[in-house]
Amino acid sequence: MLRRQDLSAGKCYVNYARKVARVVLAVNDKNVTFITYHLDTGNSCGSASECPKSDFIRWADHEATPVEIAKLRSLEAEALFRAPQSPNQSTLKNKAIDPPTTPLRVR
Repeated sequence: MLRRQDLSAGKCYVNYARKVARVVLAVNDKNVTFITYHLDTGNSCGSASECPKSDFIRWADHEATPVEIAKLRSLEAEALFRAPQSPNQSTLKNKAIDPPTTPLRVR
């Protein structure tokens, strides 16, 4: 479980029991908005979710380490390249794995 002050936007948090990582998009006094990634595959549901801040703090085992983020980023890239491709998706793929725009940044 995290300490309340450790939770911030732009960071990634991990729950190993559920094999999930969540990238926090926004945090306010009551809620957390995040995107979920599966640690085994790098796949994401693609849309943001929201939960109470207290639930997120209890859910998270810890903030993702740089090694965990690199592994997840690699899995995400592999998942994108395995997915069926249409002409429009190739442009999106290149943007999805570009480090400056990917949500899996370490600050």
